[in-house]
Amino acid sequence: MTRVALFGSGWIQRFHGRAVLERPQDQLVAVANWREESAAKLAEKFAIPRVTTDWEALAADPEVDAAVVATPNALHAPQAIALLRNGKHVIVEKPMATTVAECEAMIAAARESGASLMVAHCWRFRAEVQAMRLRIEAGEFGQVVKTRGYGVHAGWGPSGWFTDPKLAGGGALVDMGVHAIDTARYLLGDPLPERVFATVGTRYGNYDVDDDAILLISWSDGVHSIVESGWWQPHMAGLEADTEIYGTKGYDRIWPPEPPSEEYEHCTQPMYSAQMAEFLDAIAEGREPRPNGEDGRVVIQVVEEAYRSAREGGAA
Repeated sequence: MTRVALFGSGWIQRFHGRAVLERPQDQLVAVANWREESAAKLAEKFAIPRVTTDWEALAADPEVDAAVVATPNALHAPQAIALLRNGKHVIVEKPMATTVAECEAMIAAARESGASLMVAHCWRFRAEVQAMRLRIEAGEFGQVVKTRGYGVHAGWGPSGWFTDPKLAGGGALVDMGVHAIDTARYLLGDPLPERVFATVGTRYGNYDVDDDAILLISWSDGVHSIVESGWWQPHMAGLEADTEIYGTKGYDRIWPPEPPSEEYEHCTQPMYSAQMAEFLDAIAEGREPRPNGEDGRVVIQVVEEAYRSAREGGAA
């Protein structure tokens, strides 16, 4: 049995909590949040026995084996590192951290302790995404020339810490764009970025973070990926993490560009459950889960290079 603690009690932790509860061999044992009332509500919903505002004590607690870190982005690195140094396995929400340096410190902590580090790039666990990767691997599209991916909210955007650069580390690019970056990389077999060119701006809201970006990523396998990210935009040309594939033998995309109906739910529990199963099964089997810390670091590398490219007006 793996005893799991939840760090953070926001909306996304409900998906992670349900995913753990689906596994009778594992157990939710604690939830931590600086807002005790929020943590208590989540604990009541999932019958979690312990609520605390002291995440540092929880990170060192011998009664905890693993943790889901789903707190503001600036807390990902310090909380994950504390957990890993105490031998706890960690799955951390995207983005992995706010800088590549933080990612590397998290990877080092995992390596030194031997504990597992996984990054919650959830779209890798959606059946339609996995099916597209298999089609690419089978050569259905011939040589893939380019991809085009989307991480855009139309007519909506978050508030609170998501728009605070000190807590979020960026705007729509680190919130939504990372989904499109990682999905493209996953579909292509996880190549490494060789060059990133980007335009990034704030066009739709009154905050100090970005809400509009277009990236061009050149990968080590010779494929080029266009990524669009944004909040509050008047239209989205693809659902979250949707990716178009252009190859020498054909073209297709993961999903239709528009939801099939008003009742359509794009972000669903099964992919979070499959993600949690990968994390907890890897712990039980003594293997490294994927996507691992290096996968998360690559995404943040692309994000850092995109922001640098936008500032300097050229490729990073």
